Amino acid sequence: MCPTCRSRQDFRKLDDAEKAAVREEGKRHYVHDLWRCTAVGCLTYFRYGNMSDRGLLPEKFRTEPAAPE
Repeated sequence: MCPTCRSRQDFRKLDDAEKAAVREEGKRHYVHDLWRCTAVGCLTYFRYGNMSDRGLLPEKFRTEPAAPE
C-alpha cells in the first residue's frame, strides 16, 4: 500500500539516476535498499521493510515513466 497514493501499487528498486538524486539531497548515503511506487506521477520511495522511513524523489522524476524491475 503506497502511503501517498493510498492504494495498492507495485514497487520497484530505485534506478541509478534516482539513487544519485536521493544521495544529492544529503539525507542518505546507502540507497541500495530503497523502493519506489510505480503509480503514474507518484514520487514516493521507502526503505525496504520500513514504509515509515520514506521520502519523495525530486520533481523531475514525476514525468518519467516507471520502469519495470
